[in-house]
Amino acid sequence: MYKKAVFLTLCFFLAQCSNNNNLMDRPIHKINQTSQTEDHRLLPMDGSYNTRELGGYKTKDGKFVKWGVLYRSDKLSDLSSTDEQYLQNLGIKRIVDFRSATEKTEDPDIIPEGIDYVEMPIAVDGAMRSQIEAILKGETNKDIKSFLVDANKEFITDYADVYSKFLKDLIANKGPTLFHCTAGKDRAGFAAAITLIALGVSKDDVISDYMKTNAFTADRIDQMIRQIKLMSLYQVDAEIMRPLLGVEQEYIETAFQTAEERYGSLENYIKVGLSISDSEIQKLRSLLLES
Repeated sequence: MYKKAVFLTLCFFLAQCSNNNNLMDRPIHKINQTSQTEDHRLLPMDGSYNTRELGGYKTKDGKFVKWGVLYRSDKLSDLSSTDEQYLQNLGIKRIVDFRSATEKTEDPDIIPEGIDYVEMPIAVDGAMRSQIEAILKGETNKDIKSFLVDANKEFITDYADVYSKFLKDLIANKGPTLFHCTAGKDRAGFAAAITLIALGVSKDDVISDYMKTNAFTADRIDQMIRQIKLMSLYQVDAEIMRPLLGVEQEYIETAFQTAEERYGSLENYIKVGLSISDSEIQKLRSLLLES
């Protein structure tokens, strides 16, 4: 019975919730529009709960990230036809998917017509599922938070090639880009972080963006905790899942610390670890920043 409860918990964790929104009520963020506010950052979607704008952040030299050019998101497998039209209306030209082959097979993205789809897999799903199951069964002393701390270290140590490819793809200037993983918080969260660092946004603002997942998904997380308790017949301590459903500042700070220990600074990690030259950084900034 307990194993069944664990299985149901894992199944529920992999499921997603949705909202209903009218297309006419959805904001369209135009390039070179600096008057947008934080209220516009989370996009209203039927089949996605963590699709966000990265525009508006101020850089250390006084410029701003353009609105309407960079979006981060959770998986796009549950998009409604209204969502598809909305992404087209936003002018998105490219979708980058960080999920593994298994994740994409189980929940293939719905790609709106006219938008290019690029796969840049970071395969953590198998390890994640087995680790979560072991934690829920009490077969390991490691907790979920420790697992995610280690996963963020691996973004630096094991996946430099993927994140280098991602930044170079942005530098190639193929139009407004949406990038995502499954929940839109870990793999996509780190991609957002290094992009903002490369653009010259302060570390404090980068961490603030990373932590917005918790604010934007708080109600959903509480709902999932309640459902896990019910589905497991209260045999699973659902609260131990909370660090997995949201983010902790320690996660991204661990990634930053690992990069700084290996390369001296985050900027040097981007230049040396990700092989992004000074001229490429300047091109990225010319494409994505405005005064």
